[in-house]
Amino acid sequence: MAASAYENKRKDSSAKPGVVVIWPKWPSNGEVCILPIKDSSYTAGAWVNLPSNFIFKCDIVETKCLSEESIESFLHTQIYEKTGAVASSRHDVYILIVDSTSSFMAKRSWPKTLKYLKEQMGAVQMEFLNKVGDNSRPNGFPLAFGKSIEGGSRDLVGLPPLVPDWNDAEICQDYLDAYSYHLLDYGKEGYKTMIAQDYDVGIVYYPNCSGFRKSEADHIWRPFDIRRAESKNFKKSLEDSCSERHLEMLEFLEKFMHAYHGTPKIAQVWPTTLAHESLKDLFHSDDHFLAFFQRNEDIINNSFFFFMGDHGPRREGIGELRLGQYENLNPFLMMIVPAVYRSTAIHTQLKRKLQPASNFTDITYRDMMPLSKGSSLLREWRGLRNCRTLPIPSQYCICQYNKTEVMEDELKQKLGHFFANRLNFHLFTQGLSEKCQAQYYNRAFVRLSSMGDLILSSGFTRLDRYGKQGDCLVGNICPIQND
Repeated sequence: MAASAYENKRKDSSAKPGVVVIWPKWPSNGEVCILPIKDSSYTAGAWVNLPSNFIFKCDIVETKCLSEESIESFLHTQIYEKTGAVASSRHDVYILIVDSTSSFMAKRSWPKTLKYLKEQMGAVQMEFLNKVGDNSRPNGFPLAFGKSIEGGSRDLVGLPPLVPDWNDAEICQDYLDAYSYHLLDYGKEGYKTMIAQDYDVGIVYYPNCSGFRKSEADHIWRPFDIRRAESKNFKKSLEDSCSERHLEMLEFLEKFMHAYHGTPKIAQVWPTTLAHESLKDLFHSDDHFLAFFQRNEDIINNSFFFFMGDHGPRREGIGELRLGQYENLNPFLMMIVPAVYRSTAIHTQLKRKLQPASNFTDITYRDMMPLSKGSSLLREWRGLRNCRTLPIPSQYCICQYNKTEVMEDELKQKLGHFFANRLNFHLFTQGLSEKCQAQYYNRAFVRLSSMGDLILSSGFTRLDRYGKQGDCLVGNICPIQND
């Protein structure tokens, strides 16, 4: 949607926020609150007849207007300010994570946005952010908790394997309220908090995890996406009116940024639908993001703003190309510091980090968190920064090492069959032989050479899309058999 269309929609939404539900006993014209139940569901309040002076004490409101010929339904958003806000001079923190977006993708797709952020807001793009896990969840946990949930071999740099801080299967069953988590930690320091993501539940709940007992934020956008997806009534008011998930989340973020005047805020917004399925869909959003940053420049100038990806793309065959494999390992990261720091040593330290390698434990909004493993982007780094000195599994390392291309057909066949057999054996040891298709050699991507007998060094990395196939199985490697 063009910036002007988004602006019109934004103005139209300034009416009482709302949403539509066709439940029994709804009035011909009415509104109802939609409230979150963790990340997977919602509950609806009582319908209120319109017109009315009723104050909706919620963030998502559904409206419905019934005429003789049609039903007009819409989902509105607002920020209903909660009590307990405390004035403070601390800076806001905003984290905008565009799923499946690499550093190169951002340069190709958002030339106007990146130019504006660099020239007008002193933004610094980190060229060599290295992912530390295969997909969103193992990269998101170091961001949010400062803890790794995926380990891996480090044979490439001659070091012992990386052992994850947390066992992913075990932590999935635990409630995480007792652990250090960025939104909860900032909330304890007097910040108001907000979170939004589309496509599915957030990383702490994905795919079927316990997550938190209590609400993870003061304001949660998730009910909007659930309600939108389950009702065809919103097709006309949303999809057919050029609405998109990232625009809806940016609108919610913008309202949050302008709420709680004088109280510090932290928000995490994670658009997934925009770039998850295609490399092409990101291009049209350049105008959207540019308009968002321009409208909110005054607030962002008093904030720490992280604009980033969680990992690079894997769709549309890009994983079959050498550069495409690199892009998957190198997510986008750009940071904006408050204007008051842009001519100080803090900004100088940030600009010095354009080139050295970094990973998700370095992201600076964890500076105030206890026992963080990373090195702050805003403080001096000492020593070498590479896959030997940082906690990066060898299979995800973006550093370029000398490699030998295998030219002999016989050796290629041997390597391919060896890999397929090892993968089948791995699935067998996990009790998944009957659920997963047996794997056979077709072609091989060889990362390492070995002497003598073949030894599996770096584990398995899937280069294509896998969708829901790996949700309940061994990571992402199982291709489920068709019934």
